[in-house]
Amino acid sequence: MLRGAIVTILFYVVGFTQICFASVSLSVNPVDGSNSLRFDTMSSAGMENKKEIHIRVNSTNGGRFQVFQRILEPIVNEKGDALNLQAIETQTLPNSNSSGTLYLQNADHMNMSDQLLYSSSQAGTSDSFIIGYTLNQSLINTSGSFRGRLVFTVRGMGDGSSDQMTIDVFLKTTSSLKIVVKGAHNPGRIRIKSSDTTDNTADFVSISFMGNLNQDIRIYQEVETMPQNESDQELGLDVLQIDAQGGTEGLRMEGLGSFKVGKSLIYSSSKDEDNFNIYFLVNANQIQKQDAGSYMGKIKYLVETNQGTQEFTMDIQCDIPPVFSMNVTTPPGGVSFSHVMSNSPPQEKEVLVTVLSNLHKPYQVLQDYETRMTSQQGKEFDSKYFNVQVEIPSGQNGQTDFTEFSSVQTGEYPVFSSDASGNGATFKVLYRLQGYAQMSPGNFLAPIRFSLNQK
Repeated sequence: MLRGAIVTILFYVVGFTQICFASVSLSVNPVDGSNSLRFDTMSSAGMENKKEIHIRVNSTNGGRFQVFQRILEPIVNEKGDALNLQAIETQTLPNSNSSGTLYLQNADHMNMSDQLLYSSSQAGTSDSFIIGYTLNQSLINTSGSFRGRLVFTVRGMGDGSSDQMTIDVFLKTTSSLKIVVKGAHNPGRIRIKSSDTTDNTADFVSISFMGNLNQDIRIYQEVETMPQNESDQELGLDVLQIDAQGGTEGLRMEGLGSFKVGKSLIYSSSKDEDNFNIYFLVNANQIQKQDAGSYMGKIKYLVETNQGTQEFTMDIQCDIPPVFSMNVTTPPGGVSFSHVMSNSPPQEKEVLVTVLSNLHKPYQVLQDYETRMTSQQGKEFDSKYFNVQVEIPSGQNGQTDFTEFSSVQTGEYPVFSSDASGNGATFKVLYRLQGYAQMSPGNFLAPIRFSLNQK
């Protein structure tokens, strides 16, 4: 009997010692009644989704204690990307305790080290308090479903007692991507003029984005409707060109590119924010071949991320003014024949005539030889020895009556007639002058005028 009593007493003493060692205990409960710190889907910038945890400490031995928090397991998404901890701010709620001292009353960022939250009174009285957590979406560096763990620790000061509680953290973020696509002069329209041959004068589309959270982003240009005039005639493929410019390595165009039907990659990167411009230029050589009129079409910009695709549609207008002009290029010094001798070989001078027209109406180039060449003494140069011939390049439409050298006659008459479509042309007018035995000495002059007329 005595031995049995001794055994019973020994077991009782051991149990009592264990209870005394656990002099502080901790309970951690989210205020919303859940068993985890769970943040809803984030989609816009700013401070949002504040969550609170109620922390209670039970102290049995009257000793002082302190409460700490730290991140136990990093907060990472399904791809293993860690959340920027600067995005989580934590702060104790003032006056949520009954005694002792609250720390962290000014917001601070979460980290992997212990953060002191609370220090008890001298009497080590049991107490409770509330701590809050807020997300700053503008500092979130990537998207996805995140999971981590917090640990709360209470430590007795001087007796080595402690207790811990952990709580899971869940967070789902989506991109707060903001995209701006607009025309430089009209937000919804690009207007191109025949003079827009450089970036300095051309209209352009400005594209910018921010809040991409470093996900892959691709921007395409798609010509939905090629610009057409009132007669449903499309703008020539080589008339328009695009030039993407910006201080970014994300551009996927180098130099001038063709403006063509279909979808073309303009930009790709994983930057959080960026901007660039797309200029719309005309090909000075090709626009002169295009019919006059106003050409209207539609282009679309597609911005693709892992969150989906956003589309931005814009009108495009290209104005082609009427062109009906002629340029006459004479040799250096003009059509001048010097040192003409009766026994010298004939001299030839070449005049280049270029006609530009997008009116598609037939025309003629007229030569007006008002008077014969006459010297200051009133002597005439025999027109039999002053000849003209017109050369039309092979493969170019148009016709002339001067396929061989013929005497230059006075009056106004056509030296070139266009084809029925009135296409532009370039041809040569050759003048040949031959000295003869009976010619009078002196300087002979005669004006020759070219004019361009529609038939």
